Amino acid sequence: MKLFDIARGTVTVEIRGAEPERVLNVMAQKGIAFWDTSPNTDFCIVATVYASDYPKVQEQNGRAGCEVRMLTSSGGRRLLRSAKRRIALLAGLCVCTVALAVSSLFVWSISVTGNEKLSDAELLRALEEAGLSYGTFWVGLDTDTIKSKLLLENEELSWVGINISNSHAELCVHERVEKPELVSEGAPQSIYAAKSGVITKLCVLEGSPAVAPGDTVTQGELLVSGEMLSETAEPRYVKAMAQAEARTWYELTAVTPLYEYKKTGEDGSHREISLMLGKNRINFYSDSRNLDASCDKINKIKNLSIGSAFVLPLGIIEGSTVCRETECRRIDSDEAAERMKQRLIEELQAQIGDGEIVSYTCSVSESDELLYLTLRAECLENIAISGEI
Repeated sequence: MKLFDIARGTVTVEIRGAEPERVLNVMAQKGIAFWDTSPNTDFCIVATVYASDYPKVQEQNGRAGCEVRMLTSSGGRRLLRSAKRRIALLAGLCVCTVALAVSSLFVWSISVTGNEKLSDAELLRALEEAGLSYGTFWVGLDTDTIKSKLLLENEELSWVGINISNSHAELCVHERVEKPELVSEGAPQSIYAAKSGVITKLCVLEGSPAVAPGDTVTQGELLVSGEMLSETAEPRYVKAMAQAEARTWYELTAVTPLYEYKKTGEDGSHREISLMLGKNRINFYSDSRNLDASCDKINKIKNLSIGSAFVLPLGIIEGSTVCRETECRRIDSDEAAERMKQRLIEELQAQIGDGEIVSYTCSVSESDELLYLTLRAECLENIAISGEI
């Protein structure tokens, strides 16, 4: 129901008779507004009118063979009489309304969107240093200056937007995309070895080969030259294109502790309540609750709000702490070694890209309560990389 209808008051009437629609026609002729008209039963219609028009509708009672009676009434004088009997409630409602209106002039909630490289905490700290934080009076705030400071002090950002709606602020960012290195397609280039290895296959599409299959090369060594020599003319420079498949060798090592602490059961639990009032926190417990590593603690923050736009500077922090019994145990060496081997194989595959792992061996050793696993592998991969002549 609209606030205007509540203030003016409405009445739901029932028109019962042989032709109840004739009463509706008379109401329309007299300019009486009515809505929510629907048939209730046979020869009966229900409609809603303003409370001030009800006496005019009541005049039609008994006319055209119809009976008009009131079903319900709401708002208007009835609401005013009810409010007079609840002065304290009305006063509290007014105070809450004023407090909500004043609170909406300050920022009590900030959200961050669009970030992938930078964390929310980093952006919130930068935003606070720029002049916008929890409790900031945002009316008259120069958001353009804040956005300029954020862009100047954070090279990772390419665009910043700030939207403030009542007590909620939204920081929208676009992170900078690294500019790719521009290389002219016609610029002369040579092919070099990205890694050390033994050449097994060399496929040259353009350029002069500097090595042959079976040769051992080191990282950075020239494989295919972009300088084309001629006995009868000046050297010609081209963009060398080639694929160089080579046997490469890797040695990767992983380490894990032989002993670990495991939680075996609960050794007590407790709850703690704090009150957030603006930027201040009021604790309802006596000590600082400095807990050791064997305790699990979860804090839940509940802010008083109306939707996401109206956030009050009042909230409750409910903490739940469970103390655990711990026991030092030796890990299963075989399972740990298998996990480390799989991780190293995944890391090796990421390094060689589309290459192939031809063979590998693993060795396990223990020292100083640590478990070591070393992976030695032989691979086949393309080691050709373009570079300037």
